[in-house]
Amino acid sequence: MKVAAPPLDVPSSTTTRPAALPFLGVGLFLVVLWTAVIKQLAPEWSLNPQYGYGWSVPLLMVYLLWQRWPARPTPTPPRHPLPALALIALIALLMLPLRVVAQANPDWRLVGWSFALAAVAASLTAAFVIGGPPWVNHSSFAVCFFLIAVPWPMHFEQVVIQGLMRTVSTINVALLNVGGVPALQHGNVIEIGSGFVGIEEACSGVRSFQATLMVSLFLGEFYSFTIVRRLVLIIAGAVLAFICNLARTALLVWLTAVRGTSSLEAWHDPAGMSILLICLFGLWLLSLLMRRRSRGATEPAWPQRKIDNHLSVSTSSPLLFACFAAWIVATEVGVQIWDRARDVPVPNTQWQVRWPTSESTFRRVSIPPETKSLLHFDEGSAGMWKNNGHPRMLYFFRWAPGRTAGLSVKIHRPEICLPATGMTLQRDDRGRLLRINGVELYVHSYRFDDRGEPLHVFYCYGDVRSPDGKHFGAEQEDWSALGRLRAAFNGRPEIGAVLELAAWGYRDDAEADDAMQRDLQQLVVPE
Repeated sequence: MKVAAPPLDVPSSTTTRPAALPFLGVGLFLVVLWTAVIKQLAPEWSLNPQYGYGWSVPLLMVYLLWQRWPARPTPTPPRHPLPALALIALIALLMLPLRVVAQANPDWRLVGWSFALAAVAASLTAAFVIGGPPWVNHSSFAVCFFLIAVPWPMHFEQVVIQGLMRTVSTINVALLNVGGVPALQHGNVIEIGSGFVGIEEACSGVRSFQATLMVSLFLGEFYSFTIVRRLVLIIAGAVLAFICNLARTALLVWLTAVRGTSSLEAWHDPAGMSILLICLFGLWLLSLLMRRRSRGATEPAWPQRKIDNHLSVSTSSPLLFACFAAWIVATEVGVQIWDRARDVPVPNTQWQVRWPTSESTFRRVSIPPETKSLLHFDEGSAGMWKNNGHPRMLYFFRWAPGRTAGLSVKIHRPEICLPATGMTLQRDDRGRLLRINGVELYVHSYRFDDRGEPLHVFYCYGDVRSPDGKHFGAEQEDWSALGRLRAAFNGRPEIGAVLELAAWGYRDDAEADDAMQRDLQQLVVPE
C-alpha cells in the first residue's frame, strides 16, 4: 500500500526542523551582541536626562521587526555565505578592543557609535546570510532605527541643542518685553524682576526635540509611509516640539513673574511632561490623518502573505554563530577580570575639602535637585564666602568608584555648562598638574565673562589610580583620540572627586591664579 506524498504547499517535518536551526544560532548571537551594546549605552540613558528615551528604543525596534515578520519576503540565501560570515567574525573580534577602550572612556561617544554601528552591520549581515538581499531590505530600517538612541557627538549636540535653547530664549524675551514684562537674556537663562528662569537645565538640552524625532521615525515606519510623508512627519515633529517648548517657557516665566520663583519649581516638571505628551499625541493624530488619506482605515500597514520558509542547513552554521556569541561573552568577562586586576589603589591619592567655616562671611549653599539628577554624585556640598573682598564659591562632589564617575565628570564641565547660563569663555589653560598638601590634582583654569565681570574658575579632579602607583597626570587629561587609547592601554582611571572653585573680580589672570592656588592650600587636605 502506497502512502500519498504531502501537498507541495505544506512543508514536511524534515524541512521545518532544518529551517529552524539557523535561527537558533543567529538568535543567540544577536541577543548577546545587542545586550553588549545596550550595556554600553545604558549609563548615558540613565544618567543623562536628555537621552532617557533611549530605554524605549530597543523595545520599539523589536516591535517593528515583529510587526514586519509576517510580511517577510521569500528567503534567497546567498550561494557563497563565507564572505558574509567572515564579516560577522571580524565584527565579533572587534568587540574586544572596543570593550577595552570603552571601559576606560565611558563618556567617549565615538565608542558608543562604534558599538551601535557594529551591531547594525552584524544584524543586517546575519539577515543576508539567512534570507539574502530581500531580508536585508525588509529589516534595514527597523534595525537602523536603534541609532536614534545613540548620544550625539558632544560638539554637534552643543551646537544644535544650545542653539535651539538660545532661540527659544530670544523669542521669549522679545514677547515679554512687548507684553510689558522687563526681561534680559543671559544665554539660555531669562532674567526678570523676581529671578532667573532657565529654558532647560543648562546641560540637558531640549528633550522633547529628540523624543519627537524618535517618535516621528517610528510612526513613519509603523504606518509604512512614503519617504515624502516621513519627512513631513519629521518636520512637523520638530516644529511642534519647538512651539511647545516656546509655550512652556513663556508659561514658566509668566508664573515666576506673577507668583515668584517658588512656582517655577512646582510647575517645571508638570509643564515639561505636558508638552511631551502634547507633542506625542499631535504626531499620532497627524499620522492617522496621513494614513487615512493614503489608504483605507482597515488595511494593515504590512499585509501578511504566504511565503516559502524552507532554509537548508548549508546556508548558515548555527554552531558558528553560537561561537560568535560565546566570544562576545568571553570578551565581557575577560575585560572585567583584567580591569579589576589592574585596579590597584594608590596611597595618599584621596583627598577631602576643609571648608572655611571660620570665615565670618562663609555660608552653606543648597544644591538644587536638578543638579543632583544631572551629576548623580554620592556626596556633594557647596559654600560661599569672601576673600579680601572677592566673592568665592566652592562646589565639591564625590562619586563611588565606577563608570558613573567618569561619565558625570567629563560631560558636565565648566566649558560646557557655564556658557549655557550666559557666560562667555575667554581663556582655558588646558590643565596642569599641581601638588597641593601632598595631593596631586590636575587643575583646569578658566576665565569667563560673567555679564561684564571677570570670573575665574579652578576645576580640579582627583582619586586617579594606575597599576604602577603613579599619577596619570597629563595622560588622563588628554581627551584626544590618542590620549583615550593610551588611557585604555594603561588601565582604567578612577575619577572619584571633583572640586570647582570660582572667584569674581580679578582683572589680572596671574593675580587670580596665585590667589586661588593659596585657596587650594587651605581647602584641600589628604584623607
